[in-house]
Amino acid sequence: MRPRVSSGSPVLASMSSLSLSQKHEAPSVLARTMHPALLVGFGGALGSIARWGVAEAMPASSDTTVPWATIAVNLLGAFLLGAVMASSLQTDTVLFIGTGLLGGFTTMSAFGLETVRLLQADSTTAAAIYVALNLLAPITAWLGWHLSEALLA
Repeated sequence: MRPRVSSGSPVLASMSSLSLSQKHEAPSVLARTMHPALLVGFGGALGSIARWGVAEAMPASSDTTVPWATIAVNLLGAFLLGAVMASSLQTDTVLFIGTGLLGGFTTMSAFGLETVRLLQADSTTAAAIYVALNLLAPITAWLGWHLSEALLA
């Protein structure tokens, strides 16, 4: 039995439907040993730690107010999610990597909070640049998808 991917979320439902036809039906070792919620939770914890690591490695410089670490995380995460969805990974692996790891790695909450902080600091130009760069995430997901398809073909 395939783990249920959609919990009412149109994003998760579309992720599942985009790639289910490419996945193997046999459950992997992960699916036989872990409940899907644990896969997502464990992946999310690892992704959150990875996001924190990127933020620590890319401290804000004094000459800019743009939160570059969040931009880097969101664009890289979107690209990798596109690559995951283009692959023939099993559903449980997509739950672990796509929904969990990359869901925890990327962040809309930090994006929203940092945008508000920039606007409150009257850094309108920096806020506009920040929003514009984060809007590139769907394009990087598309690039990741198509690059992976080309490499796997």
